[in-house]
Amino acid sequence: YIIYSPSTDQYHIGQTKDLRISLWQHNAKTNPATAAGKPWEVKFTQQFNTRNEALSLEMKLKNRNREQIEEII
Repeated sequence: YIIYSPSTDQYHIGQTKDLRISLWQHNAKTNPATAAGKPWEVKFTQQFNTRNEALSLEMKLKNRNREQIEEII
């Protein structure tokens, strides 16, 4: 998934079994890496059959620059 924080103008890329819970955690400031960004908005999601597939996409996305990420969303 890709989430976006308008308050910090930053994107965060991750993978999860339950996006609803992860988004709540980001907005509840339970994750130190995203605590300053509240509120976070979902910009992109994709479902996979295996966690390995999700991790593979996550790593590819994390190696892209902002312009490339914005083309995806």
